[in-house]
Amino acid sequence: MFFVVFDLESAFIFSWAIVVRRAGWFGYAEIATFIAILLLTLWYLARVGALEWGEMTPRRRRNP
Repeated sequence: MFFVVFDLESAFIFSWAIVVRRAGWFGYAEIATFIAILLLTLWYLARVGALEWGEMTPRRRRNP
């Protein structure tokens, strides 16, 4: 599943790189937003343990 997501990401970034001069600053802002959303998603998946390959162990919640 992660391969499919990051494979699509590379396809979108590659196609943006081809038309970067014609896209201008608006295109730059869009690709920056796209990459930021992907990085936030990767951070979230790492935080909840979705990227772990071992056995699933419940994480303890911190007391506020």
